[in-house]
Amino acid sequence: MSSAKRLATALLATAAFAVTSVGGAQAADTWRQDPAPVASGNVLALTRIDQHTTWAAGFQLTTDGKSSILNPMLLARDDRAGTGWKRIATPADGVASRINALSADGARDVWLVGDNDADAHGPILTEHWDGKSWRTVDAPVPAGTLSAGFLGVAAVSPRDAWAVGWTQRMRGDESYDTGLLEHWDGQAWRQVKLPAGIPDAELYSITATGPRDIWASGVMADGTDQPVVLHYDGRTWTRPTVPGTGLYGEFNTIVAAGPNDVWAAGRTLLDDKDRGHPLVAHYDGHSWKTVPAPGTGVVFAAAPTPGGVAVVGYDKNTGQPYGEQLDGRGWHSLSLPTVGIDSTPYSMTATAHGLVVGGAYNADETSPFQPLLLTANG
Repeated sequence: MSSAKRLATALLATAAFAVTSVGGAQAADTWRQDPAPVASGNVLALTRIDQHTTWAAGFQLTTDGKSSILNPMLLARDDRAGTGWKRIATPADGVASRINALSADGARDVWLVGDNDADAHGPILTEHWDGKSWRTVDAPVPAGTLSAGFLGVAAVSPRDAWAVGWTQRMRGDESYDTGLLEHWDGQAWRQVKLPAGIPDAELYSITATGPRDIWASGVMADGTDQPVVLHYDGRTWTRPTVPGTGLYGEFNTIVAAGPNDVWAAGRTLLDDKDRGHPLVAHYDGHSWKTVPAPGTGVVFAAAPTPGGVAVVGYDKNTGQPYGEQLDGRGWHSLSLPTVGIDSTPYSMTATAHGLVVGGAYNADETSPFQPLLLTANG
């Protein structure tokens, strides 16, 4: 089973696609759709770099006949300016790649990470912002790599960052995927091997509360297709026990409000006919516990909120965006609107005023998908 997160971004990366109308939009009283300065593309990552500024990243899609070209896309919004989202130029704007994730340890330490150039079988694209200028840094890949990419990054300090992702290589006549874990030490990205005894895992997300508290999540690549979380305590990576709730599953995202408040979310399949149920788990400083979430669907992104967590994704059963928030009273629907005839949230961040959600939507059945940017009004 391939990750729902990787599968979704791969589908959006190939070309514009036809969709079926899903009817009227859900209630959207607390949300506004923000215009994006890009005609076609997808917002795969969101983060706050300071108390006023939000960055959104992903890719811009350009179609030329039957072919499609992907280029990295970075947008920014300063809440004080009131001028909406603006395009930010980076050195990699013309590269055939995506920005899959970004992380900020303040406005002077921001990482953007993406894919390698599959045609050239080269290193993975990463970019760093130090508050004044951009630096492009190549991350190495194992010998024989066909394609690779980072799907998550965690900035800890200018000399300390972690990134996770995948590589695709050949074994005989067949290709296979393996997980990828790398560390930035202030000079270069270096591959890190997981300790013996931890089976291979494809890793989709990573978060940090400090240099000695790093969490990564994904799915086991040993044939069991089970969700997995890994933890680094400053010396060793270990695999904590997470209760299983279904036949298969994966954690597409992991976020932390503090060392004793970590959330992982994704999808579980209860049986062979299941199209997906949201999977949410919480770490309280002692152990991981599954937190049953309402509805059906898959969670792509999460954000810690006061007293709990918010999650967003997509529900194939209803053809609607999925969004729920947990607080001391239980789960409450985010009432995400369906923009156009079909929209999917892939990213989210919390601000002092509410939530920002990013993704992609189709205005009609023939137009290419467009960047989705939603802001909660309260």
